Amino acid sequence: MGRNVVGVTILIMSSLLITACQDTKNTDEKSQEQYEDDKMIGLVREVDTENSVVNVDISRWEKRDRGNVTTDEGYDIFAEITDETTLQYEDTTEASLHDIKKGQKVLINPPKEDGFKGVAEEFILLDMTSEEKYRGLLSHLEDTLNIVVMYEEGETPPPQMDEQLMEKIEQETVMTWRPYQKDYVIDYKEELNIKKFPVILVFNSEELVFKTNKVEELYEFLK
Repeated sequence: MGRNVVGVTILIMSSLLITACQDTKNTDEKSQEQYEDDKMIGLVREVDTENSVVNVDISRWEKRDRGNVTTDEGYDIFAEITDETTLQYEDTTEASLHDIKKGQKVLINPPKEDGFKGVAEEFILLDMTSEEKYRGLLSHLEDTLNIVVMYEEGETPPPQMDEQLMEKIEQETVMTWRPYQKDYVIDYKEELNIKKFPVILVFNSEELVFKTNKVEELYEFLK
């Protein structure tokens, strides 16, 4: 009996792993299509307004030629914005350093491998799809919900919203914890009509499906 249970568990875990890999592979294939050698695209990590320097994650662009082979290492650059830099939105509207938010997708010229020496000649704030703005919240697995506990930056979630939260959840879910960032490219508090933190958000692969500040209501929703 014990061996059968172990065998079933391994089979279930293997199936989940295969599904996750397939979904991730499809997502990576779609995202890789937008990356070209002469268009260095990345996501803003930090903005140092005092020194006019922007830290940009260019991992996906750096790995653009690797096909379906993905690795965990990250790549970033520090791009200095000077008076000579063309800083604008994708529609050519002029932008300022204060318009650059964390998570913003940007295009930087020249590319890293074509003369980039730390100073951006062009720094373009690109339009972003809803999927790109909510990438960190949406579930990446077709039939698995992503439970997100969002809390005020600098604070920690209460005990009932940490790992203990998963103990009473029987169905297969993914869970993440993230602070609310006021300077993020999208204001989740406003967009999701969040009245107070911490809050529990439940997403499928396309949208928010449930929101609550009470753990008991989450359990009831997942029954």
